[in-house]
Amino acid sequence: MGKSNLKVGEAMKASTVAIRHRPAKSQRAASSATDFLKWIVACYLCAGMILAACGIAPGFAQTRTERKLVGTTGAAGATWNTSLPGKWTYRSYLNRADIMVGADPGPAVNALDPIYGQGNAATASQALTALNLVFGEGVMTFDQPSGNNVTGTFDMGGGFVLDLKGTMQTNAAGDIAVELYGTGRPNTPTDNWEYDYKATTTPKWPNGVDQIPTLVGTVIRAKPHGTAKAGVVASFIAIKQ
Repeated sequence: MGKSNLKVGEAMKASTVAIRHRPAKSQRAASSATDFLKWIVACYLCAGMILAACGIAPGFAQTRTERKLVGTTGAAGATWNTSLPGKWTYRSYLNRADIMVGADPGPAVNALDPIYGQGNAATASQALTALNLVFGEGVMTFDQPSGNNVTGTFDMGGGFVLDLKGTMQTNAAGDIAVELYGTGRPNTPTDNWEYDYKATTTPKWPNGVDQIPTLVGTVIRAKPHGTAKAGVVASFIAIKQ
C-alpha cells in the first residue's frame, strides 16, 4: 500500500539522446531498448553504491501511491518473546505466483554485460523486479492488550499513520493470532483509509539460530481512497524489534 514509485519513467522521459542521422526503424527500436536498459542499470548501480556507502538499505512505506522511503529499524534481541506489545517492522508484498527474480535475463539485458560486467546488468534488473514486489512498509506499535482487545498504530512515515484496533487469541503454545482494523486519521494523508489485517506468529524452531519472532498474514484494502481500489490483498510479515 504506499507513496511514490521510483519514477524511473518520468526521469527517462526528461532525458534525450542527441543523434546525427536517423537510423532505420528496426535499428531505432533496438537502440532505444538498449539505451533504456543502460539507463536503468546505470541509475540502479549508482544508487546502490551510494546507499551501500551510507549504510542505508532502501525501504518503502504504504503511502497514498504505495511507496515512500523510510528509515531502517534495528533487529530484535536474541530472547524469544512473542508477546504482542512493542514495535514490529511491517513489510507487505504483492502476490505474484510467477517466477520473476530468478527468471533468466532476456537478450537485451545480457547484451549489456560488455558494458557493466558479466551478470551485473541481470543482477540490477532482478533487484529492481524484487523491489517492485514490495507493497508497503512501516512500523506497527502495539499497546498492552486489555483482555483480548488490541490497540496500536501503524506508522508508514511522512505523516501516514493508521490507528489499529482488533482482537487477539493465544494458544497453549504461546502462539498469537490477531485480527486488526487500521483506520486513517481525519485531516491527514490517511483520511478515510481502512486496511484490515489477519496474522499469526510463526512457531519457534528448536534448533533455530537467532530466530526472531514474526507475524505473518495478509492485508486487504477495505475501502477505496483516491485511485486505489478496495479489495486489493497482499501478504505481509512483521518482525519484532
